[in-house]
Amino acid sequence: MKTRTRKPARPSRTAQIPEIRLEDVAAQVEGHVVVRGVSLTIGPGTKLALVGTNGAGKSTLLRTIAGIAAPAAGRVLLDGQPLRDLAPRERARIIAFVSQEETPPDDLRLGEMVALGRIPYRSPWSMTTHGELHIVREALSALGLGDRLETPCTNLSGGERRRAMIARGLAQRCPVLMLDEPTNHLDIAWQLRLLDLLGAQPTTVIAAIHDIDTVLRHFDLVAVLHDGRLQAFGRPTEVLDTGLMGEAFAVEAMQISHPETHQSHLLISGGKDHR
Repeated sequence: MKTRTRKPARPSRTAQIPEIRLEDVAAQVEGHVVVRGVSLTIGPGTKLALVGTNGAGKSTLLRTIAGIAAPAAGRVLLDGQPLRDLAPRERARIIAFVSQEETPPDDLRLGEMVALGRIPYRSPWSMTTHGELHIVREALSALGLGDRLETPCTNLSGGERRRAMIARGLAQRCPVLMLDEPTNHLDIAWQLRLLDLLGAQPTTVIAAIHDIDTVLRHFDLVAVLHDGRLQAFGRPTEVLDTGLMGEAFAVEAMQISHPETHQSHLLISGGKDHR
């Protein structure tokens, strides 16, 4: 398995960014283990992509790293402390998680929904949002929704709903941001804008991603899940080679350099059995 390290990024504006370490982690769904034996270290400020075919365990592993689901085996550590030792509120001040299934409640206005990301910082039973409006506006503006504060969530399009949920994750202002398929339901322009936005965050970002080509240019590290295990882990340009793409995704692919930007792209020609 290929491994590489990365220099830490600048500190988070809200809290120290922890090192995340997985030690022989197994992730499960309803008692069924879908991926096992995952050991890796994610340095502070790293942008990590989880990739794999459908059913490879990306979402399941992501939820386990976030502490939403307990590992079937092994440990997730934040700066050496077991994640399971953290109280839910404490964990929610460190890790923001944006799932692919959740959508904004129709009975809330957009600003109210994004403000839910501030709940971990409020006193128990407190409903006050004093001093938080600028955080909500900033998060919405980053996702192109800055002028929609009073818009009912029921009036949002599919792409706007997706951006709204990511805005809520940004409003949580955690040193670690985890996203499950963040580009789903977004048009190509917003996919690229979002990936640029995530890359600019002064935090650790861990995302399950389907579009492997974008991983080459927008992420520092990639973890490839295949056949129930971690197939490869390292820098995208070094990991996502012709052999790996054939083994893990059953496609013929090669990296090429853009003639103008000189950035790496994946050229995929089809399934391995297509001749």
